[in-house]
Amino acid sequence: MDGAELKQEWLSGQPSFGAWISLTDPAVTAVMCNAGYKWLMIDAEHLPYNAETLRSLIATMRSRDVVPLVRVRANDEAIIKQVLDMGAEGIAVPMIRTADDARRAVMACHYPPFGIRGCGPRDASNFYQNIDHYRSTIENRVVVILWIEHIDAVNNLDEILRVPGVDALVLGPTDLSYSMGLPWQITHPKVEQAIDTIITKARVVHIPVGHSATTENFESWRARGINPIFLGSDYEFMLRDANRFLNQARRAVGLGQITVTTSVVEATVSERS
Repeated sequence: MDGAELKQEWLSGQPSFGAWISLTDPAVTAVMCNAGYKWLMIDAEHLPYNAETLRSLIATMRSRDVVPLVRVRANDEAIIKQVLDMGAEGIAVPMIRTADDARRAVMACHYPPFGIRGCGPRDASNFYQNIDHYRSTIENRVVVILWIEHIDAVNNLDEILRVPGVDALVLGPTDLSYSMGLPWQITHPKVEQAIDTIITKARVVHIPVGHSATTENFESWRARGINPIFLGSDYEFMLRDANRFLNQARRAVGLGQITVTTSVVEATVSERS
């Protein structure tokens, strides 16, 4: 699968499940690929990736026919260009607030005349061995994803959605709640109303809206029209299964449960309780 096929899957309404990569060891990424995901998102916004590590993780995904998506740390054309040159099929840009932000993100992902991306796709074209194929397909393949996580973006959403070349939105409820003066209250009615506004307006113009979910609540997010769906992250899966097996053993010998928190949603619920 490549980025063009992934975009078609998202638009088709067929449930599309991916996950987050947050750890730096390529072996962890390889295991996540082997789990069966068609696409994975590397979180290079918040986590400590240098260029060499990021390149290794992207190469690991490509070698296993998994679509590599990367959330970059800023809406910066130099950063976006380098990540695409490493072979990413899609770029997710955080903290979009205006239509101008959206245009800058789209233009950074595309070559002229539509965009401003500089040309040097060494890794992406297998050291130029596949340059003809890359050159003829990448404009359709590249996936431009905008993170909607500020109330300004909600207020400017009509203009943002009119920007050509936006392939998907992803919800960021935690930052959205902060921008609304409701820190960590991601289930507050005002935050939920903003989320519904995003989903409804994007649906009208046939732009997919993605979000993170757990195995317990992904059905409810699907019912609200969310697709693609992030089912968790590498560290969450490791922590959850490690804890589950530990508690299974502890129960067998009469010891108490050890509770862990693996997600923002759980942390938010815990904070309210």
